[in-house]
Amino acid sequence: MVKESLDNYLENLSEEDPKRFSTIAIKERPDLFETKVLRIKRGWGNKKTEREVLVASRDPGSGGSLLPVIEELQKDSGIVAITDGWAEDKIKKSFKTRDITPKGRKSFVMSGITEIHPDVILMDASEEQGIDFHVDEALPDVPKVLVEDYYGSSDKFLRTAIERGLPLPEKICVMDVGAREILIKKFPALESRVEVTGQPSFDRFAEEDTENIAKKAKKKLKLKQDDKLIVFMSTIDGIEKATEIADALKKSGENFYFVFRRHPRDNTNYADYKKVFEDVGIRVVDTEGIFTTDEIGAAADVLLTTWSTVGLDAIYRRKPTVNIVDRKFPVPDGYDFPLVPVKLGASIGVDEIGQLSDVLPKLLDGKSQLNAQLFKNMERYYLADGKNAKRVADVVRSLKKNDKG
Repeated sequence: MVKESLDNYLENLSEEDPKRFSTIAIKERPDLFETKVLRIKRGWGNKKTEREVLVASRDPGSGGSLLPVIEELQKDSGIVAITDGWAEDKIKKSFKTRDITPKGRKSFVMSGITEIHPDVILMDASEEQGIDFHVDEALPDVPKVLVEDYYGSSDKFLRTAIERGLPLPEKICVMDVGAREILIKKFPALESRVEVTGQPSFDRFAEEDTENIAKKAKKKLKLKQDDKLIVFMSTIDGIEKATEIADALKKSGENFYFVFRRHPRDNTNYADYKKVFEDVGIRVVDTEGIFTTDEIGAAADVLLTTWSTVGLDAIYRRKPTVNIVDRKFPVPDGYDFPLVPVKLGASIGVDEIGQLSDVLPKLLDGKSQLNAQLFKNMERYYLADGKNAKRVADVVRSLKKNDKG
C-alpha cells in the first residue's frame, strides 16, 4: 500500500541527497526549522483505511484549522503530513506521530516528493509559502482540497498558482457565504470549486461551556454575575486611538466594567493604556497576565475589536461585537471593509469612534432589538453545530485520485 512504499522510500534515501530547509527562522525552536515528514498514527478502534491523505501545512493559524479535519479523517484514512514551523509543533502536540523523514537527516528531500502517492491532498494557504507549491508541482494529478481559514487568506496562494500555471485545488473550503463571495469576486472561474463548510477550528465552540467559563471568570474578577463587562481586544491600536475610545466609552454611561487586552506584539506598556481609560473615570478591571483570552472572551457581555479574529470567536459564542474601523487611524492592506460579519448583520461596524456611545447602551441591553437582530444573523450565518471539520472531511472523501470532478 502507499504507507509501505512511502516509508521505505524515505527511510532508504541516501544521506548525500540535497537537504530542504524552510525559510522560517525560529530561533527558539531550531528543531522546527527544517521540513519533516510525519506519519500520523491512527486512533484506537480505527481499522479501515479507505484512502491516503497527504497534509501540507506550515503556518500555525491556518495549520490549526486542519487539525480537526485530520482528527475526523483518521476514522477511515491513512495520513502523512509534510510540515515544518509551528504547524509541525501543533500536529505533534495534537496527534501521535512517527517521524519518517529520511534517516541521518532532519529535513525532507522535496525532490523525492513524487514517491508519495496519496489519493487526496489536504492543504492550507500558509502565509509562509513553499511546501504548498512543492506539493502542487510534484503531484499535479492528485486532487487537492484547500482550506481557507480567514477571509481572503487563500488569495496569495491562488494568484501565485495561476501565475505559475500550477494545478488549482479541486475544492476550496471557506467559512461562510461572505468568504465565498469575496473569493468568487476575485476568481470568478473558481465558483464551482468553492464550498461553504465553516471554519473547522471554530468547532471547539460547540463543546465549550461558555456560560460556566464566564461565571468562573467573573467570580475571579470579583464581579457580580449581572455586572456588565465590555472587553476591548486590541490590535496594536496605539495610545491616540485608545484615548478616543475611552472618551466614547465614558459617554456610553457608567453601568459597566471594562477590560483592555493588549495585543501580544504591542510594545506599548499596558499601564499606559490602563491610565488612559482610568483617567476619564472608566472602571477598569486588570486581567493582564492573569486570565486567558478565552476566559475573558467568554466573560464579555460586549466585545470590541478592530479586525481581529477574536471578533469571530465572540460571534461563535453568540456575543454582541463591534468592529471599530475609523479611517483616521491606519488600517491594514488587503481588507475589504466593512468586514464580512458586519455585511451579514452579525456584528456592528463603527467607522467613527464617536459612534460607540450610541451603540453600546443598546448592546448592553440584552433585550434590545439590535441584540435580537445580531443574534438572529449569528445563528444564520455562523453555524456552531461542531460539524465544520466533518463537512471539510466529507469534501476530501468525495475526491479520488485522477478524479477532477
